[in-house]
Amino acid sequence: MGFDFDPCLLGWVKSNVSPITQLPYSFYIPKEAKARIYQDMDSKGAINGSIERTITKEGLDIYDGAVYQIVLSMAGGEKNLEQAFVPINYYWQGAVGNLATIRAGYPVNLFVYDVNHPEAVSSDNDSLGQRGFIFRIINADGEFLVSDPKDGNTTLAGFPEQDRLHWVDWKPVAGENAWVVMAAMQLYHKKYCNSDRGGCLYKTDSIELRLAEELARAAIILQSDSGGIRMAPLGTYRSLEQQEKKYFTEDNWWYNHISTENNISWYAALRMLFQVTGKAEYKKAMEGIERYMRFVWDDPQGFFYQGAYEINGQWKIAGENFALDVQTWSLDCFGPKRLDAWLGDGSAWRIWQTAKKRSGVYDPQGQMLGVGYTDEHDRVSVEWSAGALVALQELGEYYFETNPDLSQEAFRDKLSMRRSIENLRFQVSQAQAAYSYSSRRGWIPFGWNSHDPQVMSLASTGWMMFVDAGVNPFWFITG
Repeated sequence: MGFDFDPCLLGWVKSNVSPITQLPYSFYIPKEAKARIYQDMDSKGAINGSIERTITKEGLDIYDGAVYQIVLSMAGGEKNLEQAFVPINYYWQGAVGNLATIRAGYPVNLFVYDVNHPEAVSSDNDSLGQRGFIFRIINADGEFLVSDPKDGNTTLAGFPEQDRLHWVDWKPVAGENAWVVMAAMQLYHKKYCNSDRGGCLYKTDSIELRLAEELARAAIILQSDSGGIRMAPLGTYRSLEQQEKKYFTEDNWWYNHISTENNISWYAALRMLFQVTGKAEYKKAMEGIERYMRFVWDDPQGFFYQGAYEINGQWKIAGENFALDVQTWSLDCFGPKRLDAWLGDGSAWRIWQTAKKRSGVYDPQGQMLGVGYTDEHDRVSVEWSAGALVALQELGEYYFETNPDLSQEAFRDKLSMRRSIENLRFQVSQAQAAYSYSSRRGWIPFGWNSHDPQVMSLASTGWMMFVDAGVNPFWFITG
């Protein structure tokens, strides 16, 4: 059995893959739009443009890949499950094509998860069960040397490390790895769990489970005394503004920061592992994240801060930017009932009201069109709007009996947004369709650009399939 997806959407998701590795691509640009879109990417300079074009053409963000895997596991059937397993096989091998390693550890590539025991997480692909995170974005074709998609050039003066164009994104970020675990566990659940049997088989030889537990081990090593899991190990590079160099170096910024969004994702991943294995270490790690979530909660304003950072052993709130996805994903992952129990009655509803006020996009008649990324009202993110649609379903169901007025408001917002998002669906071919990444190109203050509407997104498309199937990917999916 499987979900009955829109065949045009499922067809695009399944076919937008590398012919070399069969890994999915994160994006797709129609041929007629490539020249204009690639040229626009030079707005921040030729080097940044070249890097962004390469990622857009042949990159796989492993979070996007996880969304893809969950969709395929939901679709069911032997061939779809085999296709969903392809990324897991590469992640377990630790290499793709000419990329000799896609795993970050010590000592070969000098990523340190525990400063007192650098060797605790290995970079050796043969050290099964002891290895580190997967790099957040990999070349789906498995290529290290690349050419610029705009003009085919293979060299560029001043390019990082060497003028020969090559893959440059080597960041083992916690949040993306949490989604790899979630996808692996959803696939495991599809294969080995059955309500008719009364639960899950405990298959210790399952590659899905072994990979999930290996990545969770690395995450738990990165869990700080605040309860939050750090964003990435020491050695993860970030170019710093001059004012940040007062507190951080290029190699410790990520390690000394915590992302609330990353921790919401890890909570779901750890919950899945605990439900299958019953291991106390996963429950303990979840309790730490619960403690961290209370730390970053702003009760007067009714929202969660984007994260925290450590200076001289003290954790401080990172409140530079409002993060819309933190609010909606908290509703998706924890659920309104638990949030109200933790934070006080009505807190879940206040989270959505704050999200609407700060990031809602509306038409002239006041109808919701979607949500953006931060404090903005003129850009719609399809993926983040889909996360909000799942949250609205949770709110509508939660208040259905106790507060019908709030329930109806939640469902009205959902209906309005769902209708609007169809304006960002494109027919790629007669038999395939996909959703845009966003409604316009522009800088996102969390470190990347949103794309032109003619850039199709694997994450956006997959999330809209979750919405229309009525599922919440933060929990085990049955059906």
